[in-house]
Amino acid sequence: MDLVEKYLMLVNEMAEFNSYDDKKEVAKYNKKTTKIREIASAIEKEQSELKIAFCQLLSNENPTIRLWVAHHMLEVMNYEDCYRKKALQEIKQRAKDKTADGYGNKLWLKEWYKDHPKDRLL
Repeated sequence: MDLVEKYLMLVNEMAEFNSYDDKKEVAKYNKKTTKIREIASAIEKEQSELKIAFCQLLSNENPTIRLWVAHHMLEVMNYEDCYRKKALQEIKQRAKDKTADGYGNKLWLKEWYKDHPKDRLL
């Protein structure tokens, strides 16, 4: 199993999480979030040949997968502007949701643009 497949498997497992009341489940979820970030970083640093397959996950039918990929592409990886733009578009779309997740992405975008003002032009 390559790193992209492992990333996808973990994100799919994370999608099943639904209980913030169970501390053990929250700990498992948090461990998986750390692991997928590490995988994205490893693809960037050690297996750059997988970057195309990774960014293709931005077209996945599952919006949760697309969102995680978008964040990791921007936060721990280096992509050309056309890919960065697509990742930002995914996050902007989710920031419109009237949910806690949407609000979190809205705040994330605000901070991101403050630290990366050139990305506003993408």
